[in-house]
Amino acid sequence: MIKGERDLFKILNIDKNYLTKKQKFFLNKNGYLLFEPPKVLKNSLEKLNNISEKILLKEGSKGGWEGKEKYYKKGKFFEEGALRLGNLLNKHMVFGKLILIPEILACAKEVIKKDIKIGGIDLRTPLKNKGFQKIHIDWLPRKNRTERYKGVVCFIFLDDVKKDNGPLRLIPGSHKFVGWPDKKINVYKAQKNEKKIIAKAGSICIMNLNLWHGGTNNISGKRRKAILIDIRARKEPQLLNFKKYLNKKVKNSLSDAQKYLLAVRKVDKDQKMNSFGPGDTYRKEIKVSN
Repeated sequence: MIKGERDLFKILNIDKNYLTKKQKFFLNKNGYLLFEPPKVLKNSLEKLNNISEKILLKEGSKGGWEGKEKYYKKGKFFEEGALRLGNLLNKHMVFGKLILIPEILACAKEVIKKDIKIGGIDLRTPLKNKGFQKIHIDWLPRKNRTERYKGVVCFIFLDDVKKDNGPLRLIPGSHKFVGWPDKKINVYKAQKNEKKIIAKAGSICIMNLNLWHGGTNNISGKRRKAILIDIRARKEPQLLNFKKYLNKKVKNSLSDAQKYLLAVRKVDKDQKMNSFGPGDTYRKEIKVSN
């Protein structure tokens, strides 16, 4: 049985030197790291795209609501201006191998410093002339600069990301800030120091959950699908309760490494919540305009 990251990384052949010193420095300084398409993605990109498109067409406005079903209303999209999918692993096993990509796990360990687990596996693609997001963080803000980071989010781009199809924008180094971005900047405006991530299909961008970032409008209307893999410190609750939301057939088909990362083994602590994210805390602490 896998007891921790030492066992997991040994199975996956990930050693402490998997990331170069330069990569580690950049990730820790800037809060993100961009990788060229690895072989595993080059070989499966067409399949990932075809399956994703079929699921998007099938689910429509119902996509992405797993864990938050109580907020769903008929015809209401999970995110206005974008198509979303949730719980991808339960819909096709082709997504399962993505959580074992060494670059992703090595970066997660470098940021979190503790045992890790998968929090969520979702997909987002902005619609034409839509997709803008205000600057935000994907986790609770740190209370002080010595507080440990709790997670990363990985963007696996299934399409070429260009300036006009809704690229991700981020502010390098902002993961070191304390507090919500809303209390420091106008989160609806472009920032002088923000960077747009332009990348080839199959590229991977790993980002600290506390990095300030947001989506941009998809002017061209061309697809810009990204699979989002949320990874958290193992003691933190998941974005989606996989023990509850993965069906028995899927669980039985998982490898030991996948079961460990998804925390779906009998020895893994049960999670009461269907989903945990920073949203509720954000709404309490920041006045959100409707």
